[in-house]
Amino acid sequence: MPDDAQNPPVRPAIPAESPPGAPVGKRLDQQPKLDGRNPPGASVEEPHLTAPGGCSPGAAADPRLASPGSRNPYPPGMAEEDEINLLDLFIVLLKHKVMILSVVFLAGVAAVVYSLQMKNIYRSECTIATTAQGRAPGGALAALGDLGGMIAPDMFQAAGSLEQFDVVLKSRELTNIIVMKYNLLPLLFEGSWDAEKKRWKAGVKKPPTWQDAYKVMQGMLKSVPDRKKNVLSLSFEFKDPKMAQTILNYYVEGLSEYLRQSVLTDSAAQLKGLYEQLAKTTDPLLKNRIYGMIAGQIEKETVAMVQRYYSFNVIDPAFVPERKFAPKRAQICMIAVVVAFFIAIFLAFFLEYVKNLKTREDPERLANLRNALRLRRRS
Repeated sequence: MPDDAQNPPVRPAIPAESPPGAPVGKRLDQQPKLDGRNPPGASVEEPHLTAPGGCSPGAAADPRLASPGSRNPYPPGMAEEDEINLLDLFIVLLKHKVMILSVVFLAGVAAVVYSLQMKNIYRSECTIATTAQGRAPGGALAALGDLGGMIAPDMFQAAGSLEQFDVVLKSRELTNIIVMKYNLLPLLFEGSWDAEKKRWKAGVKKPPTWQDAYKVMQGMLKSVPDRKKNVLSLSFEFKDPKMAQTILNYYVEGLSEYLRQSVLTDSAAQLKGLYEQLAKTTDPLLKNRIYGMIAGQIEKETVAMVQRYYSFNVIDPAFVPERKFAPKRAQICMIAVVVAFFIAIFLAFFLEYVKNLKTREDPERLANLRNALRLRRRS
C-alpha cells in the first residue's frame, strides 16, 4: 500500500472542557506534514510561536518584515531607504562653520564698501492736475473788444488729459528741446567733460549724443498718473538736490510750452484757411458762420497765451529735497549678507557631498566622471 495510506491524517482532538457545539480548532502539531512521511508513533515537536515578523518573543520586530495580515512595503532583497536626519545636516553645517562665517563676513564687508562708494541720489517731486473744462475767462474775451461778443457761447477753455501729458513727457522731442536749450550734456556726462577747457576730454573717443542724453534723462524722470484723482505725479532723481528741482521745473515748463505751441500752430493754420475761405465767399450767412469760426480760433490763441501753464495747473510745485532717496545702504548690506549665507550653506553641503563621493563611491565610476569632465580626451 502507498505510504499515505499507512499514515492516515490524525483527527483533530476535541478538548474535554470544550462545550458542546464549540468549533473544533486544529492544533499546530497535528497538521499533516508536507511530505506525509512521518513514521507511525513518531513524536511531533510543537513548533515555537514567534512574534510578528519572524522574531523570537521579546525581540524587536524588523520593520522591513511584514506582520501577519499586513503588506510588506519593501520588496524582497531591497534595502530600506536612507532617511534625512536633521541632526546630520546640522553636523555638516558645524563642520564647515568657519567657511560659512567667512563667506558671510566677506560679503558683508564688500557690500558696505560698495554702498559707501555709491553717490547719494536726491528726488524732487511735484504734482499737476488737468484744467477743468468751463467757460473761457471774461478777461480774455474783453481784451478782444467788439469781437468778443461774436464768439459763440459754447466756447470752452481747453483742457488736457493725463495720457497726453504722459506721452509728451516721455517724448524724445521734448527731452531734446530741454537738453539743447539749457545745455545739459556737460552736466549729464560730467565725467567726460573738461570744465576748464569747455570741451570733451581727449580720452573720450565718441562724445555723448542727444540719444544718450534722452536715455539718461528718461531714466531719472518718473511720471505716475492717478486717474481717480485726475492728477499726475512727477519726480526727477539727480545727485545734486538743487539741480533735481531745477530740471523738474524745466520739464513742467517745457510741457506747458510744448502744448501751447501745438495749439498756436494749429490755430494759425486754421485761421489762414478761414481767411482764404472768407475772401472767396459772397453769401452773407456763410460769412457770418466763418466769422464765428475765426473768433473761436482767436479765443483759443488768446487763452493759450495768457495762461501760465497751458492745459494744467501745478498743485504741488517742485521742491529741493533735504534727504537722499538712494542708495539704501542698509538694505543693500542685509540682502548681501542673506544671499551670501545661503550660498555658503549650499557650498558646505556640496563640499560634504564631494568628500563622501571620494570615500564611498566606486573608484572606477569616479574615474569615468573625471574623464567625462575633461575638455580634451586622452588619445
